[in-house]
Amino acid sequence: MATEEKETYEHSIYKYCKEEKDADAVAWAFVNSKKMVKFPFKFPELKPNEIRANILYTGLCHSDVLTVRSEWGPAKYPIAPGHEMVAEVSLVGSEVKDFKKGDLVGFGTRRDCCEKCDYCLQGRENLCTDVKDRGTYGNYWGGYSTAIQHPAKFFYHLPKEFKLNLGSPLFCAGITTFYPMKKFLKDGMKTAVVGIGGLGHVAIQFLHKLGHKVAAFTTSKDKEELIKKLGGDEIIISTNEEEMKKVKGKFDFVMNTLPVSENFDKYLCTVAKGGYFVQVGLAPASSFNVTFDYSKMVINELTIVGSCVGPRQPIREMIKLCVEKDIYPICEEFSFEDFPKAFDKLENGKPKFRCVVNVKDWAEKHGFRK
Repeated sequence: MATEEKETYEHSIYKYCKEEKDADAVAWAFVNSKKMVKFPFKFPELKPNEIRANILYTGLCHSDVLTVRSEWGPAKYPIAPGHEMVAEVSLVGSEVKDFKKGDLVGFGTRRDCCEKCDYCLQGRENLCTDVKDRGTYGNYWGGYSTAIQHPAKFFYHLPKEFKLNLGSPLFCAGITTFYPMKKFLKDGMKTAVVGIGGLGHVAIQFLHKLGHKVAAFTTSKDKEELIKKLGGDEIIISTNEEEMKKVKGKFDFVMNTLPVSENFDKYLCTVAKGGYFVQVGLAPASSFNVTFDYSKMVINELTIVGSCVGPRQPIREMIKLCVEKDIYPICEEFSFEDFPKAFDKLENGKPKFRCVVNVKDWAEKHGFRK
């Protein structure tokens, strides 16, 4: 018989309140690996370099599932995940100069960096490991809440034209696909995306709006109409051996958004000589290992790269591009009260294509737009 997990409500940073009227904010927090509860809490005192912001919309990412289920190592409970947010500034610390109350802001996967290591000095602060709690959630809490409080350095100004109800997933799914394009794409490259889901449908839009011919690898023709609407020029059924043979060595830039791929080698064969294979999908630790024929990499001078979200400057560039080119994820919207339903859809269903929670309406109704 499985033992029942202890429910933990004590946290070193956020004080649990039994009554919502005594709280600064309300989160949907996991008190163990199985149970999600509404969690009224008080923030710690605002530090001079921090911002507190009222969340308007927050996105859900599959990495939230892997974290709270302790599939990426033991989670620290209670925990409120979430790293895709659009919000409105409510408080600024005494040292914060670039933001003011009422500003519309975005916040993503990183909350801090040291600003001194080689990676930070190169503008690659997403790779910084010289500061504790650099990820948005873990010891600190993320966007499954009515408000957040984090260092100002990782908030992003949003223009008034930014589509708030669709834009939160850009701070994970968006930058995850945009950043390697910024690094490796060149004019005239033939491009392809493997897996047309939460990441892939955004990647197609970026590639199309950046002026590239785009092919989509998928397992069925069910998404054909949608793929073409997003800007895809060619659809390849990856389970069809004849179709796969026809595209062998065809693409200069292939982005694999699938978190697990026992068919890694099959997709690698579609990369042209001198081309790039970019892996952005990620999975539980048990699925990290893949095998492939490395002779193709050597003989054809292929570049195989991994890419993990992105630094601050590319995120700012992405925001500008998305507003100018109207690039946004397709989202299913849920109410704040239905947060558990959104999480279940993310974990066990097939959302089209990102789950987003409208926090604003519930917060306004219950007095948490402070």
